[in-house]
Amino acid sequence: MHSRPVLALPPILLPAILLVAALLAGCATPLEVGSITEIKPATGAKGVDIYEPKRLAGVVTPEFAGDQLLEVRTFTVKSGAGEVELSGVACTLNAADFSATMQTPAKVRVPLYRQQSSTLAISCEMPGYKKKMITVAAVDITREKRMSSAATGGLVGLVTVSAIDAFSDNTKNAWEYPRAKVVLTADEVASVR
Repeated sequence: MHSRPVLALPPILLPAILLVAALLAGCATPLEVGSITEIKPATGAKGVDIYEPKRLAGVVTPEFAGDQLLEVRTFTVKSGAGEVELSGVACTLNAADFSATMQTPAKVRVPLYRQQSSTLAISCEMPGYKKKMITVAAVDITREKRMSSAATGGLVGLVTVSAIDAFSDNTKNAWEYPRAKVVLTADEVASVR
């Protein structure tokens, strides 16, 4: 009788294999966004450039640098399952001169004015959960990419990229908002009832 050799893994690999399996099991596919939410300008603008009416009137305003589809997603933490994405959560987005209302998951078309982009306040609520508000500020992604490339070059790379950054005209850099992630916690009063 012939027996096949059994593949034996070193015991040290077992925790690593279990960790990878747990991470893969927790990777849920993001929920699909059904439509794009447009903002409601408070300036009388007809489109996403909220300062257009003032600019046309000759008033100095921030330079319009385009728009972005900002993702707004809501989650909760469930014991044994980790973070779980929620859908149908009512959210409002408020900025200096515009607002929007949506249900998550959502994509909201927001204006970009580089370093003068408004900080966004996003508030979400759903029955059975505490209302939660977060703020999201635009970030200079040109500089972020430049500095992250310096990290791979060690100290010499960091010094070189810092010098390049110091002499760069950063006024035309690309700015973007990071994804808005709102984590709701269960309302203890509602769960007791």
